[in-house]
Amino acid sequence: MKVFISGSKSISALSEEVKSLLDEHIALGTEFLVGDCYGVDAAVQKYLESKGYRNVTIYCSGETPRNNFVTGAKVHSCAKAAKGLTGRAFQYVKDIQMAQDCDTALMIWDGKSNGTGENIHRVKEMGKPYRIINED
Repeated sequence: MKVFISGSKSISALSEEVKSLLDEHIALGTEFLVGDCYGVDAAVQKYLESKGYRNVTIYCSGETPRNNFVTGAKVHSCAKAAKGLTGRAFQYVKDIQMAQDCDTALMIWDGKSNGTGENIHRVKEMGKPYRIINED
C-alpha cells in the first residue's frame, strides 16, 4: 500500500494522533509518498527517520529534493513535467503525481493551507480514500 502524506507548511510538529497513524502504517510496511517542503513534509520525514523506516519516496518538482531527512529514501523527481512552470504550478506537479501514485492519503491540515486543500480535492476527485487530521 502507498499512502500520500500531505500537510500544511504551518505545522512543524506532529501530534500524537498523527504519530500513532504513522506507526500503524509502519507496522504494515506501507510505502510513504512525501513531498520535499518544510512543515508537515519535513516533520513526517524526520519522524520516519527517527524510526529507522526506509520505505519512503520523497517527491520533488526540481531535480533534487529541497528537504530529504530520510536516509536511503527513494527520490521521485518530477522536474521534466515541471519544466517551465513557476510558483504553485511548479509545486503542484509533484502533488498531482503523488495523488496519482497513492492508494490512500493522509492530510494533516491547518484548515487554511491552499496546497493541502488542493490535494484533498485531487484525491477526492480521483475517488481515492483519504483521511483529514485537523491541526492548528
